[in-house]
Amino acid sequence: MTSQLQQVIHLAQSLSLEEQLELLKTLSAMIQQPHSSDQTTTADTEFSAESFRQSWQQAVTGQTLPLSQLWEGIDID
Repeated sequence: MTSQLQQVIHLAQSLSLEEQLELLKTLSAMIQQPHSSDQTTTADTEFSAESFRQSWQQAVTGQTLPLSQLWEGIDID
């Protein structure tokens, strides 16, 4: 990880939740822009961005499950 990336991450961590969500929205749009020629519809893109925002908010607020619980009930043969 570069020192520049570390600085950006540190700065992002110092933002309020609202600012982090806005940053996330902007970064999501930036990442998806070069891939706009893919066969992804606008609805799929919006769903992905919203899903990511929701997941981010859950992680930030501690609404997560231990990894061991995520695999409960899944049978892999």
